[in-house]
Amino acid sequence: MKSTFYFFVPLLFLSKITCGQQEDITDKWKTVRIEDSTLGKVDYHIYRKKMDDHKPLIVYLQGSTNFPLFWINPDGRYSSGITLNVDSISTHYHVVLISKPNTPLVDRIRIAPSGRKQYPMQEGYREKYSLDWRADSADRVIDDVIKKLDVDSSTVIVWGHSEGSQVAPAVAVKNKKVTHVIAMMGNSLNHLYDFILSERVSAFHGEKSNEEAQSNIDSLYAEFEKVYQDPKSTTKEWFGETYYKWSSFSLTSPLENMLKLDIPILYVAGGEDRQSILNMDYAKLEFLRKGKNNLTYKVYPNCDHFFLETKTDESGKKEWIDHLDEVNAFALEWITKK
Repeated sequence: MKSTFYFFVPLLFLSKITCGQQEDITDKWKTVRIEDSTLGKVDYHIYRKKMDDHKPLIVYLQGSTNFPLFWINPDGRYSSGITLNVDSISTHYHVVLISKPNTPLVDRIRIAPSGRKQYPMQEGYREKYSLDWRADSADRVIDDVIKKLDVDSSTVIVWGHSEGSQVAPAVAVKNKKVTHVIAMMGNSLNHLYDFILSERVSAFHGEKSNEEAQSNIDSLYAEFEKVYQDPKSTTKEWFGETYYKWSSFSLTSPLENMLKLDIPILYVAGGEDRQSILNMDYAKLEFLRKGKNNLTYKVYPNCDHFFLETKTDESGKKEWIDHLDEVNAFALEWITKK
C-alpha cells in the first residue's frame, strides 16, 4: 500500500519543563509501584509540590508511543508527551502520571538513521500494552492514590490527550470515584476509522487520486479483518503495534464509553487536527440525539493536534502560536463550574 498516514505520528510534544539533570525530574516526582497479578508492575508518579495538602486529584493519561513520560534527546534537551503545566497546576491539584508497561519515568532515546526518534520496547510491553491495561491500571492507581494522599474526593479528574483521550472515558466507566473527564484531541469513533478518513481527506485535497485512496482503503479493510480475526495476538503486528493493541482500542469506541457516563465530560478538539476532528464532531451530535447534557464540546478552530496555530505572513514566513496555556486554563475553569 502506497499511502503515507501522515496524521498518525508519535506524540512527541516538547515539554515546557526546564531540567539540567535527569535527577531534576526524578526528584520532582514520587514514584509508587503497584504489584498486580494481572497487570504486573504499575508505576505511577505523584508530583511532590504540596503533596501533603488536601487537594483535588488529576490523573493524566498521555498519548501514544512506548516512550517514557520524559525523555532525554541526544542533544541533551528534555521532551515529554505531557500537555500540562504540571508545576503550576499542582499548586491546587494533586497531579499523577502513569508509566506505560515496564517503562521508566525518564530515559534517553536515540535517533534512527531515518531521523525518527526511537526507544526500545521494554520486556513485556507488547504483551500488556492495550486500552485494557491502561484503563485497568488507571483504575487501580486512582484507588491507591486516594488511600495514600489527602485527596478532595469531590473532584477526581481523569485527563487524557490523544490516545489518552480514548482511555479516559473507559477509566471513568470502571472507577466510580471519577467525577470529571477531560478528553483532548482524541477520536470518538472506532480508532481504525481514522486511517480511512485520512485517505478520503487526502483525496479531497488533491494529494492523491480517488482511485489511489480507494485502493488504500481496500487494503486497510483487509488488514483490519486480520486484526479482528485474531484480536488477542501479541505477536502479529500492523503499523508497528500488536493486533491486541489495535483491537483493544477499537472493539469499543470512546463514544460508547462516554455515553455510559453521567458525570461532566469536557471534549476538546482542534479545527486543524486532521487526526481527530472529523470524528470528534460526531460525539456532540450523538449526545444531542440521546438527550444527554453532560458533554461540553470545545473546538479551537485554528489549533492542530498539539494546540498550535500556524500563521503565514505575506512573505510566506510561518509563525506558530501556542494555545496550550489557553486550553488548559479553559479546562481548569470548566472544572470549577461543573
